[in-house]
Amino acid sequence: MIISERKISKELAYYRALSFRCQLNGEDAKKLSVLERGFAGEGIYDEVFDDVGHGSVFVFRDIYLGIEDSFAQYDALIVSDAGITVNEIKNYSGFYRVEKEKWFAGNFEVPDDPPSQLKRAMNKLLRLQYIHRLNFEISGKVVFPHIDFRLNCDNQEVRKKLVMRSELRDYLKQFKNDYAGRYAEGIVDAISAHIIDNPYFDKSADFEAVRKGLYCGNCGSFEVEKLSYHFFCTSCGSKETKEYHIIRALSDYTVLFMNEKLTRKRFLEFIDYRLSPRTVVRMLGKYCTRFEMSTASYYEFNYGTYEDVVGNQEYIRRYKNHLTKI
Repeated sequence: MIISERKISKELAYYRALSFRCQLNGEDAKKLSVLERGFAGEGIYDEVFDDVGHGSVFVFRDIYLGIEDSFAQYDALIVSDAGITVNEIKNYSGFYRVEKEKWFAGNFEVPDDPPSQLKRAMNKLLRLQYIHRLNFEISGKVVFPHIDFRLNCDNQEVRKKLVMRSELRDYLKQFKNDYAGRYAEGIVDAISAHIIDNPYFDKSADFEAVRKGLYCGNCGSFEVEKLSYHFFCTSCGSKETKEYHIIRALSDYTVLFMNEKLTRKRFLEFIDYRLSPRTVVRMLGKYCTRFEMSTASYYEFNYGTYEDVVGNQEYIRRYKNHLTKI
């Protein structure tokens, strides 16, 4: 059973939105590339796991835990009556080697090698045992889902902690035989009690520096013309409904300006007044919660990202998009 579905993180959503609305510097562009690669690898892992089936085990995907005064991020936790299995997912590609427990990519030593990261993540769960008076095993593997990852490893103890792409299906199949009953439910409750938002990410963009307006979800162009029910992209020929554009803009605003309140006036400025105040108010009422202040009202987006809305089965669209292949 999947307890927490993997979603696009706020950090990845932030850099994606920023990449559409301004020119990324080298550091930000590199960060976006790393996040995209990591998310793609996690997607491969999830796809294989879903395909082989989960049996009765409980699965947490991409969560942060706050345990006393420490924090940890987990790509995947698999819970059974026996305990917790930690899977650290690394979407590396190319040739790596391990010499005397040191990891190298070409001639460069990897500063924070995957097995060390896995060990730290597993050790933090020991506090969970103590706090909740639970007795369970903690095991783990580092998973490399990229088909083009190659590793030369001279240490068999290190190798035992790793799962390559060719081994992934057989590795995940074993969990179908694990039993998850009442004791596993107790472990799940303990984990759930410590789930927190990402404590490491608090970036906020400069409102004046980002490009205002609406952009095509197919090619990213801001050259879109308003029609009766759609916006037409003059660059690629795609048509997307006004509602889709509003949802994307609400998502962008929310992830880019974490510390700034969403008001009708500010949002109209953000979309460069491409839609009428009446339409904007209607969409804010549909996708946000309104809060009253003494001076003005503000809104909070009810979803994490754009994908959370359009991926929701309850989301009903009257008019369809028409996207052009590029």
